[in-house]
Amino acid sequence: MPHNSYTSEPISKIKEFTGEITAEHLRYVHSFVSKNMALFMPVAGPCQMAISPMHTHPSYMFVIGFSNNSSIITESFEYRSQPNVVYLLAPGIPHHEVNESGIPRYVAVFVKPSFLDQQAKAYQLQQSQLKEWLTFDCTEEILYAVKRFISEYQNNKPGAAILLESLSIEIMHLLLRSMLDIKPTECVNVSRIEINRCIEYMRQNLSEKLTLPVLSAYSNMSTSHFTRVFKTETGRSPIDYLIEMRLEIACRKLLDKERSLKEIAMECGFSSPAHFSSSFNKKYKISPSEYLKASINK
Repeated sequence: MPHNSYTSEPISKIKEFTGEITAEHLRYVHSFVSKNMALFMPVAGPCQMAISPMHTHPSYMFVIGFSNNSSIITESFEYRSQPNVVYLLAPGIPHHEVNESGIPRYVAVFVKPSFLDQQAKAYQLQQSQLKEWLTFDCTEEILYAVKRFISEYQNNKPGAAILLESLSIEIMHLLLRSMLDIKPTECVNVSRIEINRCIEYMRQNLSEKLTLPVLSAYSNMSTSHFTRVFKTETGRSPIDYLIEMRLEIACRKLLDKERSLKEIAMECGFSSPAHFSSSFNKKYKISPSEYLKASINK
């Protein structure tokens, strides 16, 4: 039986990460808990433990901010959360959260000290280096791994516990690398796979509204990175490539006399026959009807 509307985890399991806590504290919070890592996300209001004056946790706390409407207060400093910035609080530091308005927007990643210490050995990090207050960028890779963790937890398919442990390791290393400003090296072959997938996605969804944000999201890249990689791979921008693909397919469809110009325009993703004719004329220096007439006369 769930303790509240948002989590069915036993409180005893959650206490391993947060310290003394009650179901009432978590009444507005989604909880996603594995062996060594737990994620907490406010969904309907602030965490009642988070706003409790000068409480402590036995775990490391990495908070990924999505807004700037809340602050963390400790005995020695105050920090206002920032979108796409992670702040780290070491175990045992008294603190509390202050919210100015609305629901605080963040995901708090709690990590058991023994687990962090084990993973940090790869970077020759000492506990003393993690005692200070730290902030660093939240990369897209971190967010993607966190979303996969939440999805895997909620789906709860066979093998979930093993995958959650694997994702805990991945998230931990991505956090440490961002904290230490270790930049990933771009893998050309991985990018090529994503671009190839995207081109096929364009082909299969030609009639849909395929904007740059839609295509970059499908390729799991930021818009700027996607545009750059796409142009490197194809020699053209994503939108130019898409328009050319639409026009090439339209050329073949024009030879089907049973289709009207309007039908072809819609099937190939143009907003209107006028838009189709304008794009066609710009590329081929001829109108669609003139192209069809020339093809018939050959």
